Amino acid sequence: MPEALKESLFNRQTIGELARCVAAVYADFDTGSFFKQVFDADWPGLELKERMRHVTLCLKTHLPEDYPTALALLRRAAEDHRSGGFATLVFGDFVELYGLEHWDLSLPALGQFTCLCSAEFAVRPFIVQDQARMLAQMLAWAHSDNAHQRRLASEGCRPRLPWGISLPALKKDPAPILPILNVLKNDPEEYVRRSVANNLNDITKDNPAVVLKLL
Repeated sequence: MPEALKESLFNRQTIGELARCVAAVYADFDTGSFFKQVFDADWPGLELKERMRHVTLCLKTHLPEDYPTALALLRRAAEDHRSGGFATLVFGDFVELYGLEHWDLSLPALGQFTCLCSAEFAVRPFIVQDQARMLAQMLAWAHSDNAHQRRLASEGCRPRLPWGISLPALKKDPAPILPILNVLKNDPEEYVRRSVANNLNDITKDNPAVVLKLL
């Protein structure tokens, strides 16, 4: 990851805005201690996704231990962070790390967080844990009025999403993805249609005949 990109996406300004939004909804949040923990001696050498994960782990230590309580605070903080930005990937990453035992709380949160910055990475452990249940949710997002949620429906289940964890079952058999792509193939937003194209391109790497038939 180029130095300039990781510095522009995760830096004192972007992390400061993240901390400000959390502190605004959680009076016990210690911004000074959080900053000291985030910007430790190892920070300069961390790459982009490593920085995201490091911030998430630091954030966890400064929130209530109880996941539902912590998630509710982050959802309120996200309401104040409407401008989005890559630092808000931390919200989805928090769900990815700590929310797999709380589907009923985590999925609505991901639907919210993806509107700030895509939750495409965060949904993938849920697909691995229960593919049928998660793809049903993503099919529901494919019908959403919100373009960010519609894009998440396609982007999150890409078999070969760059930087995302592997989905070996969907590499082997992409059939469960196709109903989602059929809903989105003529989406009015180019942002969404490009994701469909990327998903199809991924599928061609392992199952070219499937894509030819679909096209």
